[in-house]
Amino acid sequence: MKKFASLLSLLILFSLSAFAQDPTGRITGVVKDSVTNEPVVGAYVAVSRNLPDAKPEYVTTDIDGKFSFSGLAKQAAYLVKVSYLSYKDASRTVTVQDDTQDVGTFQLSEAVANLKEIKVVGQVTAVQQKGDTTQFNAAAYKTNPDATSEDLIQKMPGITVANGTVTANGETVNRVLVDGKPFFGEDAALTLKSLPAEIVDKIEVFDKLSDQAQFTGFDDGNGQKTINIVTKADRKMGQFGKVFAGYGLDNRYQAGGNVSFFKGDQRISVIGLSNNINMQNFSSQDLIGVSGGGGGGRGGSGGGSAGNFLVGNQSGITGTNSFGLNYANKFGKKVDVTGSYFFNRTGNSNLQSMQQRFILPGDTDSTDQIYNENSRTNNTNANHRLNFRIEYNINKNNSLIVTPRLSFQDNNSASTKAGLNTLNGLRINSLDNSQRNATNAYNFNNDVLFRHSFEKKGRTLSVNLNTQLNDRNGLGNLYSKTMFFDSLGLAARGDTLDQESYTYSNGLTLGGNLIYTEPIGKNSQLQFNYGLTVSNSDSKKETYNMSFDENTYSDLDSLLSNTFDNRYVTNRAGIGYRYRKNSWSANFGLDFQNTGLYSQQLAPVNAKVDQSFTNLLPNFMLSYRSKTGTQFRTFFRSSTNQPSISQLQNVIDNSNPLALTAGNPDLKQEYRNSFNIRYSLAGAERPYNLNAMVFVTQTNNAIVNSTLIAQEPTKIVDGIILERGAKFTKPVNVDGSWNARTFLAYGKPIAPLKLNVNLTTGFNYVRSPGLINNISNYSNTYAVSQGLVVSSNVSENLDFTVSYSGNYNMVRNTIQPNLNNNYYTQGITGRVNWIFGKGFVVQSDVSNQSYRGLGEGYNRNFTLWNASIGKKFLKNNAGELKLTVFDILKQNNSITRNVTETYVQDVTNRVLTQYAMLTFTYTLRNFGKAPAPQNNRRRDFESGDMPGGGRGGRGGF
Repeated sequence: MKKFASLLSLLILFSLSAFAQDPTGRITGVVKDSVTNEPVVGAYVAVSRNLPDAKPEYVTTDIDGKFSFSGLAKQAAYLVKVSYLSYKDASRTVTVQDDTQDVGTFQLSEAVANLKEIKVVGQVTAVQQKGDTTQFNAAAYKTNPDATSEDLIQKMPGITVANGTVTANGETVNRVLVDGKPFFGEDAALTLKSLPAEIVDKIEVFDKLSDQAQFTGFDDGNGQKTINIVTKADRKMGQFGKVFAGYGLDNRYQAGGNVSFFKGDQRISVIGLSNNINMQNFSSQDLIGVSGGGGGGRGGSGGGSAGNFLVGNQSGITGTNSFGLNYANKFGKKVDVTGSYFFNRTGNSNLQSMQQRFILPGDTDSTDQIYNENSRTNNTNANHRLNFRIEYNINKNNSLIVTPRLSFQDNNSASTKAGLNTLNGLRINSLDNSQRNATNAYNFNNDVLFRHSFEKKGRTLSVNLNTQLNDRNGLGNLYSKTMFFDSLGLAARGDTLDQESYTYSNGLTLGGNLIYTEPIGKNSQLQFNYGLTVSNSDSKKETYNMSFDENTYSDLDSLLSNTFDNRYVTNRAGIGYRYRKNSWSANFGLDFQNTGLYSQQLAPVNAKVDQSFTNLLPNFMLSYRSKTGTQFRTFFRSSTNQPSISQLQNVIDNSNPLALTAGNPDLKQEYRNSFNIRYSLAGAERPYNLNAMVFVTQTNNAIVNSTLIAQEPTKIVDGIILERGAKFTKPVNVDGSWNARTFLAYGKPIAPLKLNVNLTTGFNYVRSPGLINNISNYSNTYAVSQGLVVSSNVSENLDFTVSYSGNYNMVRNTIQPNLNNNYYTQGITGRVNWIFGKGFVVQSDVSNQSYRGLGEGYNRNFTLWNASIGKKFLKNNAGELKLTVFDILKQNNSITRNVTETYVQDVTNRVLTQYAMLTFTYTLRNFGKAPAPQNNRRRDFESGDMPGGGRGGRGGF
């Protein structure tokens, strides 16, 4: 490993010092309005060789209307073309003769001739397709003056926000950037809620490749669905934000705010929040030992799994105290720095009712086992999170990107639960359990990327080094009483556990990846890559029983204790071919991967696992993009997924004696094939936009659960007996896992009615394999979804939205067909924000939720209604006093259904009920003239023109 690190370090030093610069020229110019002579900000400038079939490269003008292209061949002729909404295109041909060739000023004239034509033709184009990016113009969507970026994007077709998760065209959005830069690290929730809609110029939705893939132009499969918020040019200088404080009945309170200081490239944002009304601001990094449940939050009523957007997703009632600081600046012409610190502390309490109906093989008349559980939990979670990104453009041929991330977590929880298993209506066992846990951990990740462009266009070298460290310690106490019943449902005997356990795990991963690209001809490029990853992880658990003689936890329980070491070594080498001509582009690649797994259990017995996996991993991409906004893309990739240390560690977890779990050291890696097709239509010449998607994933050696539900007392290992009705679960490898989704989004503005209409529909199919009492079961779930959003485009003073979402689900099992089930969930929501008179404000939102087919006690229909009335005052209506009533009808509920290959589960959680609150809000708006940026260049390579690859402007050269 030391030799490997030394070799990569030498490569970096050699690249920094030895490569010569490219003797090329650049083109500069400026774009202005022909009437006002004011600079045109954000105009698209395309530069292409003045040859047949030559493809352009793009930049946009800065706040002074200036643009610049570099890396151009001298003595070559280029066509420069400028285009912008509502203006006529302008173009001219220029030959690069000097190091810097100034093409002068482009004077753009309006595309319409008179006011009558402006009323018809001059309407803002809502959506455009710019290469691989879908671009929404914020001006086409009216929002109220106090709206956030989150309020704005929910009006845009194909984008939804539900249960704290943002999706774009059926895919979960993982990152939100501001002007191409991170904001509060990668915490999308903070970004959307912190930035006001009034500073947004455009919303861009695209698949952001990794920094290395952006540079090479070859998709490495590590891309993320991303939203980029482009701010208005006249909002890049000044201070803005809001602060608020409120108090209400039942001692409900909220206080907080966010303030941003923008001064060109320097941007500082501060955010704070304190409340006990379920306003939550955190990402998955902030949650350790905390599960993100479904709904029940501040206005939430439905289910949903935890994702990267976890605002309002934690079940129960949560009090939050948080503080954040974000900083971004450009130092000189070569260094860009972004960094953030975020602290979050939450206290959560929840009451939960759960029912699991098990899918058991055998006679369906005698295998109706049901588990009911009521629980109370309280937990406190504290998190510190630091993120930095430093981009150093050493010169036009070399750059360095360093991205360190560090987080600390501290969690304390306490829970009590009472559970009962019944079989055909008769009791078989019951549980009375109390548990306390204290956990602390840290995670560190650092990524270093060096990129070099040779003199020959398309010839590049990039080296990526990655370090990951994690450490976790835990202390837990368990006191449990279990009662077992005979065949008549009468009490037979009971067991008591009184234990204390210590857990410890750490991990270190070192990885490196080297990629070299070489052009072959005018339209083709080869890529050669090699990567090495070494991952070591250790875990230890010690469980002690209460010694009643000494009244301490001193008796080591060797059956529930374990020491485990694990090491993965992965070598991966491959070759790729890239072709691009006209509107078509294609990538082909094949990687050879060898993974060695070495695991050793040191206690309570010594056991070893030594395995090797060899795989061929093909990938393929075909893309078509027309000038009119039509886009088609199909993509296939094979990949592997390694089991985690918790899945490998063979130690019994008895935190619920009726539901024991353990890992499996014999697990193999998963082999996954992913295929997707995307088709979109968008453009200024169309009165609508359309997105269609198909996603299919097939997994061999899928890591799934094998569950043993004892029909009679069964020995798991020596000394541990699984009593009748209890279950034991461990992970195993099974083939036959499928996940297929289709998604269709259609958006159209209805100008005469001043409305935006967005329609979505989809079909999902999930095939989940599993083992139940050593018999294979395949749970097949078919789901049809339909969504409709009608939003206003009337004015800033009247903003309303009406939406409908419905999901019809069909569940079919290969065993226990009596548990096959059809169920339907539906939500109808209406929101209105009306500003009238002399600053009076009325806000109201009504949501009706309907659940059918979930089973007795879970079929519900309820309406959540919140409303407020307020008055704006002070200069520029900066102040507002508002009275809000939450859950006026006292019907708020939380319901979740989860279908697995082993059971069907229905859950209800504690929710926030009716309260009234008086809140004062002060809005800061102080904008000035933005200063000229320092070489604030943004290059978007449509289709990823060589050498810089796709989306060079968001991390590439």
